Amino acid sequence: MTYLTRGTVISGAGALIDELGGDSVELLGAHGIDPRSIESVDHYVRYEAAAAVLGHAARVLEAPDFGLRLGGRQGIGSLGPLGVILRNSETVGDAVLGVCRFIRNLAPADTAHLSQASGSAVFTYSTILSNDCDRRQMMEKAQALALHALRVMVGPAFTPRRVTFEHDRLASVATYLEVFGCAVEFGQDRNAIYLAPSDLSRPLVDRDATALALAEDYLSRIRPEVAIAEHVRDVTRRLLLVGQATLPQVSRAVLVHERTLQRELAAQATSFEEILDELRRAMAWELAATGMQASQISRALGYAEQSSFTRACRRWFNESPRALLARRRGQRPEAPAEIPRK
Repeated sequence: MTYLTRGTVISGAGALIDELGGDSVELLGAHGIDPRSIESVDHYVRYEAAAAVLGHAARVLEAPDFGLRLGGRQGIGSLGPLGVILRNSETVGDAVLGVCRFIRNLAPADTAHLSQASGSAVFTYSTILSNDCDRRQMMEKAQALALHALRVMVGPAFTPRRVTFEHDRLASVATYLEVFGCAVEFGQDRNAIYLAPSDLSRPLVDRDATALALAEDYLSRIRPEVAIAEHVRDVTRRLLLVGQATLPQVSRAVLVHERTLQRELAAQATSFEEILDELRRAMAWELAATGMQASQISRALGYAEQSSFTRACRRWFNESPRALLARRRGQRPEAPAEIPRK
């Protein structure tokens, strides 16, 4: 299974890499990630590739605390709609439970849980990654970001009762103490932040109930498994503009083997060919209103022969390219809602 997550999961990584003397464009590119995609909530990246960036940076830059540093500088804005839940729930506890409920909708490889018992509350976080180095860096980033979120909600002076990690210590004891403000234990049975039940009962001020409802509605509509199709659609659209929208090219761009990609798209009731056809149809509709000739549109859509475009045009719009251009002349190029149904 190929897990995708929003690029902002490692937002700020490029700047941190450069600050530590590395080349962010080269390092991100080595894992197939466009530097612009990690600063936009609208772009997805392979979760394994994002984690590999952290592990790679920690090794080559000799910065074992890379994940901690990154998590500490990321704001809850990097969490997208989850950040909206953190800001607008009724209490801190409600906010944390909201994150636990919806996190897999945005990051299918991650799991969060909040357990409460008499006198104790424990927030645990786990992720599915096979590479130990990458998983450890991603986990430390996540815990540092979780602490930041708790301090935004509870108050800047918030200090956990205890912090634990499953892995062995990566950086100095002083580094962890500086980040978390309390003793950190390693080699434990879970990655967790321990806090007082009274912290969870704190009400959040200046909350917006409408914003919370919109965020919850949005997250409830997201099916995590759809992300790979959306990612392929986004990459194919960009490659189509430069005449490279072929299955091999797209597979290389998303770092997934061709057969694996087709299998995962089939599981979502689509295929690369269907996605490409939908994009070509939408682009043909837009370009037909720009004054371009049929032969130019055919080339822009990546057809080797204009006859292929003619057949596609009749299938899409039940008319020839010449008739389509005549009908669309003078209309707005965009307005996808006006595209006739097949």
